[in-house]
Amino acid sequence: MARTKQRPLPAPKCLTPLPPGTQPILRPGRDGVAYHIPISPPSTSSSGEFKTTIALPPQSSWSSGLHFHTQHTEYLHLVQGSIFLTLNGVTRIISAAAGGEVSVQTGELVKAGLVFEVPRYARHDWGRADSYIMWRYSGRGLARSVVKPVDVDEEVVVEEWTSPRDIQKALFFWNLNGVITAPTNQPLSMPQKLAKRLMGGWWVPFQLFVIFWELDNWPVFVSLRGVLWPSETGEFGFWSFEGPLEYLVTVIVLFAAKILGWLFGVRAVERARTPNELWVAYNE
Repeated sequence: MARTKQRPLPAPKCLTPLPPGTQPILRPGRDGVAYHIPISPPSTSSSGEFKTTIALPPQSSWSSGLHFHTQHTEYLHLVQGSIFLTLNGVTRIISAAAGGEVSVQTGELVKAGLVFEVPRYARHDWGRADSYIMWRYSGRGLARSVVKPVDVDEEVVVEEWTSPRDIQKALFFWNLNGVITAPTNQPLSMPQKLAKRLMGGWWVPFQLFVIFWELDNWPVFVSLRGVLWPSETGEFGFWSFEGPLEYLVTVIVLFAAKILGWLFGVRAVERARTPNELWVAYNE
């Protein structure tokens, strides 16, 4: 029996040169990703965007996961490569080489523009276009009819920033990655050791839930749009029936994590995971 050829593992690498004022975090594996995160607060003398830059190597299955924000409007700028972007239930393929959204039926430009606004409460997710196309079309025998963007195999580079301009996104990415990449033998307090023992495989997700609550990143644990109350148009505003129910599930789960975090001494922002200048600004 012939062996299935293994796809090469993604190889995340730092951008050269580094985006100004950032330091990189590389996460290898099938969902390989390179984060370039600010290490100090935005300058009061500058009105420019306070950006985090994310690079996805070829073959990476990384995605942001379906989530929303309640305190910030988010902006995504596709600099290089091609991505899928799901926004409030509608998924588009965006190509930097084409200059905007492209059709998977014809490959032609549908709508120009590479900067996308994500309003508060808008459910959204993004990742590499090739990963989405493989998942969406290959199992249905439609892969051959899909016209992929010309830059589908290139490294993806996306800039993210928010309005209002503050340090929450930088704190989020530093502490998120600090939890995910932490060694198994990292020093813990006695309450934290107890929590880790009790939670087992849920220890890392639990810490992430604490971070999500404080730093305005609300994952959609149960996607209900169009399930409980189908729409002929396929479009749903947040305040449809399903939206508040999704929100309620998320709030209950994350609030429970917040309470347990307080009891066991698990904090969203830790000094060991945060660059010094951001830590000082966080505590001011």
